[in-house]
Amino acid sequence: MNILVGIHYRTRLFVLFLLVMLAVLGSSMLERHLLHRLGTSVSSLYQDRLLPAMGLYELNDLLYTRQSELENYLATAPSARLAATPARLLIYRQQLDALVQQHRETYLVAEEKQALGAFQKQLDRFNAFEGQLVAAAGPLTATQATEVARQFRQLHNSLGQLKRIQQRVGQQLLLRARATEGNAELLSNIKIALLLFFTLAIQHALLTARHPLASKKLPDFRMN
Repeated sequence: MNILVGIHYRTRLFVLFLLVMLAVLGSSMLERHLLHRLGTSVSSLYQDRLLPAMGLYELNDLLYTRQSELENYLATAPSARLAATPARLLIYRQQLDALVQQHRETYLVAEEKQALGAFQKQLDRFNAFEGQLVAAAGPLTATQATEVARQFRQLHNSLGQLKRIQQRVGQQLLLRARATEGNAELLSNIKIALLLFFTLAIQHALLTARHPLASKKLPDFRMN
């Protein structure tokens, strides 16, 4: 009889101990998964949001520089135009293309890909138009000046749209990161609560279960 009681006693403790281990292991694995997601979200905010956003601002500044250089060149009489300006305009064009390519290689949502594609088409059209203007020997006409301003305006508007999309997606990633952080904190609190619960349950089992080797003459014997 004492053997059966001992087996039952040890089984109860083993089951409780097993439940503790399973609870700790399961919660630890889930917590690790949440922390991995949090790290991925933070990395994505830096790699795919912050750096490309800085690239967009750099692209915008370079576009304004190119616009100012081109307008000053075209506003000058053909005989007084600086010979070095076309070479500088070509450098600006190459730098703009490089920045667009860098932005394309980052993570882009479907809306960003569409907006970037539209900007690239506008930039290609303007590159061809600029080449024609620089190669022309005559002065700039009013129609050409209006077209230059219109195309630059379209390019700046497209960049503005990319910036707005970039900010919106970044805010969504930030909200996800905060939600993941909250879930990880909640899981950590649940794990602590489970450990306390099972600790109390094991302690209760130790205090209330009769020791299998205790004498029947000592009914009030309890393990500490």
